[in-house]
Amino acid sequence: MFSTNDFPDQPVSRRGRRLRIAGGAVAAGSLVAGGFVVASTAGAADTVWDRVAACESTNNWSINTGNGYYGGLQFSFQTWKGFGGQKYAYTADRASRAQQIEIAQEVLKVQGPGAWPVCSVRAGLTVANGLAVDPYTGGERPSRDTTRPPVTADGDLVVDGVMGPKTNAGIEKWGGRPMDGYLDSADKQALQRKVGSSPDGVIGPMTTKALQRKVGADVDGAWGPQTTTRLQTYLNNNVL
Repeated sequence: MFSTNDFPDQPVSRRGRRLRIAGGAVAAGSLVAGGFVVASTAGAADTVWDRVAACESTNNWSINTGNGYYGGLQFSFQTWKGFGGQKYAYTADRASRAQQIEIAQEVLKVQGPGAWPVCSVRAGLTVANGLAVDPYTGGERPSRDTTRPPVTADGDLVVDGVMGPKTNAGIEKWGGRPMDGYLDSADKQALQRKVGSSPDGVIGPMTTKALQRKVGADVDGAWGPQTTTRLQTYLNNNVL
């Protein structure tokens, strides 16, 4: 597995990184998994996450080919651990489909669909439809109401290590951005400028390390509950 010091901010999944390097040169209707060409099962997808998994792993939620990425959505060990996946299993392939989707939604809140740069496009994954999926029932949660008033971040945040609209609004306020509680690319660029990272709008290991240094979290490049806790404390003390 490559060190995050050797590359700019990286996506979660093996397939996303390999296809980016290879220019996306994979034949339509077939996917490469563990060195074998297998047929795509995208047509059998039940949710947008199943479509991502069909692209990443041919919907094999327990896959471990020894390449350093695990499960249906091809989590790296660092990402799975950093976003709290080890409360369910040591590596993603040992967790249930629903548990993997739950952790993927936490990644989506921070990194956006770009965490799966190729497969998110093929699956049509967005922040809105990815978070709308209920991992445990297979149904959809109520979609985001774009007509609601902006989220405010007045007063202290609850320091609970959970990324949510109020924490996102605090980040937006820190960056001088309109506060709606959802981090878009411009919000992420503003955050990157605040922490001294390259403002490319993608939250990956390099940006996460810069943020961790800023807020006093362990500098490991994985944005998980501990980083969020330190961020919430920083926002309470310095921004809100």
